Amino acid sequence: MTPIANLLTRAYRALDTLIDATIVLSYGNIGYKVRHKLMWNKADLNVDLTGKVCAITGANSGIGLAAALQLAQRGATLYLLVRNRERGETARARIVEQTGNAQIYLESIDLSDLAAVQACAEQLKSHTPRLNILVNNAANAFDERQLSPGGAEMTFATNVLGTFALTNALIPLLQNSAPARIINVSSGGLYTARLDVNDFHFERKKYDSLSAYAQSKRALMMLTELWAAQLDRSGVTVNCMHPGWVDTPLLQTGLPVFRQSLRSILRTPDEGADTIVWLAVARQVASITGLFWFDRRERGTHKLPLTKSSREDYGKLWAECVRLRQNSEGRM
Repeated sequence: MTPIANLLTRAYRALDTLIDATIVLSYGNIGYKVRHKLMWNKADLNVDLTGKVCAITGANSGIGLAAALQLAQRGATLYLLVRNRERGETARARIVEQTGNAQIYLESIDLSDLAAVQACAEQLKSHTPRLNILVNNAANAFDERQLSPGGAEMTFATNVLGTFALTNALIPLLQNSAPARIINVSSGGLYTARLDVNDFHFERKKYDSLSAYAQSKRALMMLTELWAAQLDRSGVTVNCMHPGWVDTPLLQTGLPVFRQSLRSILRTPDEGADTIVWLAVARQVASITGLFWFDRRERGTHKLPLTKSSREDYGKLWAECVRLRQNSEGRM
């Protein structure tokens, strides 16, 4: 790197850090546009994915659909893992039409139901001998406390437990297809939360939808770190990202006031999906694992005091997921 190039790189990183400190500029479309224009190399995404197999949860709308379109454009064989099959068929037809890639398939999944998760994983394994990229994108939020078929609070069941069960079921396939990548889609909301490992399901404290969602996204980051450690040197990398403030169906239904107040600066789904696709294809991150990313740059996982968890807390999260999964298997 020349002295001028090195100076520009340092200046851009300083600008990026300054923008990120503002939160509003960073997470909105202004931050995306500045970074896209000044800091990113377009060649990073010039990758041919022909022969690569990718599975994406929640791929029928929003960020998941945008990521699916971008991966399909690069020739990937895609499995769209969706809860609503009718919407999934519409998304599949749109992807085929817009990209000309006919290797787009559909599998049904309800992440809140572990029996459905296991069935989806078995179907996927029966249909493809390879899996190179797994994008855990699907998430949901609930206004009121509800319980899953297995007795878990629904936000935890959908955003954490279902992802845990699906990923663990597919890890052998990913390992057999190595090099492979897992990308978990979190949220900037995790910065506000510390996972309460003594009350995962809001049995003792009053239920709050925003808190439940933020904690689920904190838990997903913690699982990312645990998987990365377990899969070290296996050829499977695991990273987590957040997309910024994106105008998605979940935001429209779950946070209508927030959406209305910031509507002019919200990112498009394509902008939100950029770092997912970058983590899935960029050569320079092929061996990097266990980190948290936003707009193609590694970020810290904590901005506020008292949000950090102990190693014991990590163990309790893993144990709770294992317990609920085993209970579900006992009922099948």
